[in-house]
Amino acid sequence: MPDVVSTGEAFSSTDALREHWTLTSEVAVGTALMNGTRSGVAYVPSGGMTGSKVVGEVTLSGYSIGGVGLDLLEVTASTDGSYEFPVAGALANTLNGTAVYATVAAGKVTGLSLTLTGNVAFGVVNNPQDYIPSAAGIACVKIGV
Repeated sequence: MPDVVSTGEAFSSTDALREHWTLTSEVAVGTALMNGTRSGVAYVPSGGMTGSKVVGEVTLSGYSIGGVGLDLLEVTASTDGSYEFPVAGALANTLNGTAVYATVAAGKVTGLSLTLTGNVAFGVVNNPQDYIPSAAGIACVKIGV
């Protein structure tokens, strides 16, 4: 299953609350994560992430885009803030404070929904005033609550 990646940050995270986590695979910035029962979001790409870019007719690939000072499979995780995610069952009128649950595999979130059955607590809906989701099933989710 693919990782769940944020499409944007609604309310920023706190520098002092970011943590160093070890992963089982590399992740991109904005990837939803779980460390035990704690939710987080990748603040920077993990240490072993690589990128590629097309320059003219040449493709450059394999260069490092991971967070500075991070080793392979390490990430700086934000443990607070609100992020826009795809959330199954979320509607434009879903109330703030509604619980959001995660399906998790190997520490990475593979799905977010408003359904508790078989899932773990991830955060709560926290849409800013006058927020209009970019698509159905999108909501701002506050973590660290």
